Amino acid sequence: MQTSAKQNYSWNRKNEFNAILMFIVMAVVSAVMLFPFFWLLSSSLKAVSEIFVNPPIWIPETLHWENFGELFLKRSFGIITWNSVLLSTTFTVVTLFLCSLGGYAFAKYEFRGKQILFVFVLASLMIPHEATMVPLFVIYKQLHLIDNIWGVILPDLANAFGIFFMRQYCRSLPDEMLEAARIDGCSEFTLFRKVVLPNLKSAFAALGIILFVKQWNNFLWPVVILRSKENLTLAVAIKALEDSNYTPYHLIMAASVISVIPLLIVVLVFQKQLISGLTEGSVKG
Repeated sequence: MQTSAKQNYSWNRKNEFNAILMFIVMAVVSAVMLFPFFWLLSSSLKAVSEIFVNPPIWIPETLHWENFGELFLKRSFGIITWNSVLLSTTFTVVTLFLCSLGGYAFAKYEFRGKQILFVFVLASLMIPHEATMVPLFVIYKQLHLIDNIWGVILPDLANAFGIFFMRQYCRSLPDEMLEAARIDGCSEFTLFRKVVLPNLKSAFAALGIILFVKQWNNFLWPVVILRSKENLTLAVAIKALEDSNYTPYHLIMAASVISVIPLLIVVLVFQKQLISGLTEGSVKG
């Protein structure tokens, strides 16, 4: 009995030591990962002359909140931020719906050429966006979508990654459940809306965060197609702050903070759903 008690005590002590060690390691890693954001936040509240001094000033004596005021009052970053929120949210919602339709069709319907068509969908992932920019620009110019928010949204709707992602989830839905709904008189769209969609919540959360972050940080296509200042997104507007004669790094830092905060909020709010969705997706299909 004494030997067993000693072994249990030793085992508990070892587990406690491992837990403490793991906590220390994770704390150090977290500090390293958060340091760039701390430096970004600190620099956004400095005068431009304080950003590159040596030794560096970690916390400025005077907090220059007027950096953010200049962005919103003089550089129209209020409407620019709203443009990014509206564009990213609209893109995410519409893409989730279209990709879920495509994924469900590939997972649960049988039709001629299904596998070949799915191979073509996946093959589109290998085509770089740069290769399609010129023909897309010509088409969108003819459709009068230049300098239009829909011109930014449309190219990536129903994208191959989203269709593949949703297909993996839809394959796990029991065929018996779908057949029972059909027997009860559900039309195909009603079946999709009332039976399939409620079972894809974790998939929507995981894919939705990926799509939102992707569109929020999208730079190349918006900088090509957007023209007027009132239609710019944050990624493009931050780049536009640069000047050949003078670069206001303090404003760029402040604008970068504005750009990062919504992403942090989205990830922190939906982190459980994101982890759950990615974990479930890794074992399905």
